[in-house]
Amino acid sequence: MTPIHDSFTLKRRLPARPATVFAASSDPAVKRRRFVDSDGPGWSTSDYALDFRVGGRETGSFVLAERPGRGTHANVTHYLDIAAPRRIVDAYTMAHDGAIHSASLATVEFLDEAGETLLRHTGQGVYHPGSDGVAGRRKGWTHLLSALDASLRQAA
Repeated sequence: MTPIHDSFTLKRRLPARPATVFAASSDPAVKRRRFVDSDGPGWSTSDYALDFRVGGRETGSFVLAERPGRGTHANVTHYLDIAAPRRIVDAYTMAHDGAIHSASLATVEFLDEAGETLLRHTGQGVYHPGSDGVAGRRKGWTHLLSALDASLRQAA
């Protein structure tokens, strides 16, 4: 089968200035708490690491608790461009039991709007047969942006 190429853009207004939202997206301790604590329903994080710098990586492994023995899902992110507090560009892969099923380029922009942040996440990807496709990426990023929003509201 032929891989599918697709893209999506998500926008979220967040209750903090861009520098604060950027910091919440780049601080290893803060992001780990939000990332690990915000596992979707039935998911758990088995490991997580973040080296936030151009050339650095973020890695995570996840298991679906309700489907024991069905393998590990993993993400490996490489940071390509960081322009604090305005932009993060990264490339990442998603894999199941070591077999990569999608590769993506993501651009996250932090735009100031009257003291709040309009976060714009644009994902461009190639999805191999068996992948959950752009719908899966959109669902995952929607969940992560909701967790970011909740953590910013708790901190306010």
